Amino acid sequence: MSDPNKRQPLEETHPHLKEFLAFLPELNKESDRGVILVCCSFVDELLRRTLAAYFTENEGRNVLLDGFNAPLGTFSSRIAACYALGLISEVEYKECDIFRRVRNRFAHEVHIAFEDQTLSDLSKNLLLAAQDYGDVVVGTRGRFTTSGTALILHLVNRPHYVSLARCKCTDWRH
Repeated sequence: MSDPNKRQPLEETHPHLKEFLAFLPELNKESDRGVILVCCSFVDELLRRTLAAYFTENEGRNVLLDGFNAPLGTFSSRIAACYALGLISEVEYKECDIFRRVRNRFAHEVHIAFEDQTLSDLSKNLLLAAQDYGDVVVGTRGRFTTSGTALILHLVNRPHYVSLARCKCTDWRH
């Protein structure tokens, strides 16, 4: 008989968060560039899974999502497709788009950090980010980190819920 006062580990009570819980310590070790790249990579994969969960289960889904020149193989195309299909909200769409823009800056500029004024300005548009409160000022890195974490939490179960409304093949001859 188990001890009712003993708490089960979060990974056991919420197995769907296992991947997210492993992500957090890694995120905290990252450089500015790493924070953006890791968050975007995780979000990109969640968007891919969300689209896969929505599409009919056939080879066409794989052609659209995976492989060289897949039409929905890029972060930007997945963001747009998820939003167009109603699989992400407007807030999630805007958050993803800011992350995509910042990721592109980090990918193409060698000397860039969160102190960059453009990145600081963009971070102020992150609706899911922690906000300043009292004497606590949340810096650009803090806004991107908290926004990325919140966005991932928003999307981590999305493939499961979307799969409940998966598209079905229809006989259009009728």
